[in-house]
Amino acid sequence: MERLHGAGKTRLLGVSNVSVAQLAELHAGASTKPAIVQNRCFAAMGWDRAVRQFCGERGILYQGFSLLTANREVLRHPRVHEIASRTGRTVPQVIFRFALQVGMTALTGTTSAAHMAEDLSVYDFDLQPQEVRAIEELVA
Repeated sequence: MERLHGAGKTRLLGVSNVSVAQLAELHAGASTKPAIVQNRCFAAMGWDRAVRQFCGERGILYQGFSLLTANREVLRHPRVHEIASRTGRTVPQVIFRFALQVGMTALTGTTSAAHMAEDLSVYDFDLQPQEVRAIEELVA
């Protein structure tokens, strides 16, 4: 990958599905540092907090995927439904907004343009700090 980058065939390098230990080892040994980390993100595993922190400290973009499908229990959680009701948003919108507020770029997996537009219309509201903490602390 570094050769491709050095030859100008790619602008950015990224990795997927890495632990913080793997990412630290890669980052320490790479001459071209990863610009993007894309991980499946589970609430039960702390929403990948350690990897997100590592990325944030080094200016690496963190992309979380399967935020909905990997966290079905969270989608049913009463607290998340309360937040959706307060904000007048859908539960998926609350999860995607949460992701933004904790420093993730949320990836959606839908093929429906309408569904994607709904999922991504999360830039015009904020969750309260205590709501972000409540979601971050959910383990299902």
